[in-house]
Amino acid sequence: MSHQKALIICILTLFLIGSTLPSSNFLTLMAVPKAHAVSHSIKLTGTAYAGWNGTNPGPAITVTKGDSVFLTLVSGDSSPHTFVIDVHKDGVTPSPNCSVNKCSSTFTTTIIYPFSVDFGPGTYTYYCSVHLNSMVGTFIVPGPDYGVSSSPSSLTILQGANANSTVSITSLNNFAGSVTLSSSPSSPAGLIPSSFSVNPVTVPAGGTAKSNFTVSVPAGTTPGPYSLTVTGSNSTTSRNTSVSVTVIAPDFTIISSPSSLNILQGSSGTTTITLTSLNGFSGTVSLTSILSSSGPQVTFSPPSVAVPSGGSISSTLTVSAVPSGAYSTSVSQGSYTVTVTGTSGSSVHSTTLSLTVGSSSGVGGLPSSAIIGGGIAAAIAVVAGIVYILRRKTRTQT
Repeated sequence: MSHQKALIICILTLFLIGSTLPSSNFLTLMAVPKAHAVSHSIKLTGTAYAGWNGTNPGPAITVTKGDSVFLTLVSGDSSPHTFVIDVHKDGVTPSPNCSVNKCSSTFTTTIIYPFSVDFGPGTYTYYCSVHLNSMVGTFIVPGPDYGVSSSPSSLTILQGANANSTVSITSLNNFAGSVTLSSSPSSPAGLIPSSFSVNPVTVPAGGTAKSNFTVSVPAGTTPGPYSLTVTGSNSTTSRNTSVSVTVIAPDFTIISSPSSLNILQGSSGTTTITLTSLNGFSGTVSLTSILSSSGPQVTFSPPSVAVPSGGSISSTLTVSAVPSGAYSTSVSQGSYTVTVTGTSGSSVHSTTLSLTVGSSSGVGGLPSSAIIGGGIAAAIAVVAGIVYILRRKTRTQT
């Protein structure tokens, strides 16, 4: 009960205090500071011969209206200096109107000069009223503004499909108002940007408004990179963001496994040709081959395949090193390259197979070693026969 009584007394006291104050003062006491207002700590060192912070003009200072500035002022040459912001815009003068302008006291060492940015927006000059020409700079108070951005800023879209990018309009310096969105034709031409999901958008002070931007790609659009510019505009300001688009087409890949073959003359070998769907491709692919030089024979089983969307299918490639006719010579030994090409409409892709044909047989189908061995045996037999005949002839004469 004692806590409840204390709470009631506190509420009544606040009510009585508020009733004795003018309504405007009471509202001022209860006002909430603007969310964007911040404090800035800035240091400037002034010298008559080198300006502010060693440059003339001095560094540009940018703050927002409503911010608080705590300015550390240092005399770098121990000479007397002042800091003045020409809010009144009556020019750089040794006798500034400090009832309107922001004026520090004269300093010869170091002082802190605090002030509120209760003026602007605009661009103003700050200077030293003692050294008018050698100590000047720019003081910027930007006005309400907004920024435009897209996310994602890069899209990959299949022919005949569409995709979205979220366009965000963000309040800057307490901007609030309506912003109308538009988009430029794509560069190069070919894309069809759809309407925005929200247009115009209402941007709250200190907040962000969003709209979905849809980009459509006609079925016949040439694959490649494109660019779109999204613009946000109101009566005084325009801001842009870019959306890059990569258009892709249904396609397929082709590989050989294994990618090399070693076969002997008179024999054959096989490899598997695999075709895989890309980007939803489906269709019939015809297979052909080209050899780097004539000799071996290449066949496919089957010579065309139907590639399923999102899947793979294979064909068997057979390479034969057997002579193709009764009067054909044997296939030459050596290295060959077989280029295998898959074709479906305008989509053409190739893979290569390395082929080596080696020697495996000689006369009569006997191994080369047998031919060599047989030749030696025959020669020995001939020599032995000659020796035998010579011996018999010698015996007969005696």
